[in-house]
Amino acid sequence: MTDVLSRFGRLDELIQIIYQGFDRFVVLSQVNESAWTIHLALKGPGGRWWRGTRSAQDILGIVGTGSTPQVLDTFAETLSETIVNGELAIDDWSPEKGTKIKLTLGPTSKNPVRVPLVELSSTEAAAYATALLSEIALQAQPRRCRLNPPIFSATTPRLPPSVRAPSPHIILDKKDVQDVPSLPAEALRKIQILEAELVQAKAQKAKSKSPPVNSGTSEQSAVVAQAPKGASLANPHKKARKYQALEFASDEE
Repeated sequence: MTDVLSRFGRLDELIQIIYQGFDRFVVLSQVNESAWTIHLALKGPGGRWWRGTRSAQDILGIVGTGSTPQVLDTFAETLSETIVNGELAIDDWSPEKGTKIKLTLGPTSKNPVRVPLVELSSTEAAAYATALLSEIALQAQPRRCRLNPPIFSATTPRLPPSVRAPSPHIILDKKDVQDVPSLPAEALRKIQILEAELVQAKAQKAKSKSPPVNSGTSEQSAVVAQAPKGASLANPHKKARKYQALEFASDEE
């Protein structure tokens, strides 16, 4: 019998809410070595509690006495998914005291499972609620005693002052400038066009400042360079004039 309940571990510590009409119920599923237990609570000023149990023998009565471990696993998985998906209903519900009600798992399925529930006395209900709150408090201790896990971290970890390193002075060098992310392709293309236009404008300006070349002088120089020996430099086609040195008489004569 204990082996049957060991297959129902996935049904332990499950909790779900049932909305039925204007009432709201809370279902808790727990499994131990002796039974599978269901607790049902009605939210409201009354604060009523019910309890129902299923032993290993009750479970075998549903799935069959010769069921294999695989069949038991499948049955437990089906019940677990039924609770998680909220496929639950309260049968024979009445707010009157002493009314016998049932929790139905999978009310629209082919084989719904019904668990009869018995209402607890005020003392039993208070004892169970206190035990449940105690478990919640123990589970909250790793969360720094928070009832629910925080969505964001409450504190940001910081280094103590003695561990913090001083902020270094930032000095940009050539390497740092080179590491700056490159400009977009369109901006880079425009810069290259402007640089090319600037180079062209400088070249035209330098060309306009240079002195014009005198073609006549160049031709004359070429003619002078090619003039034959003894020809006139002024007119290369004429012979150069010869001059006789003048001699002056001495004062003694």
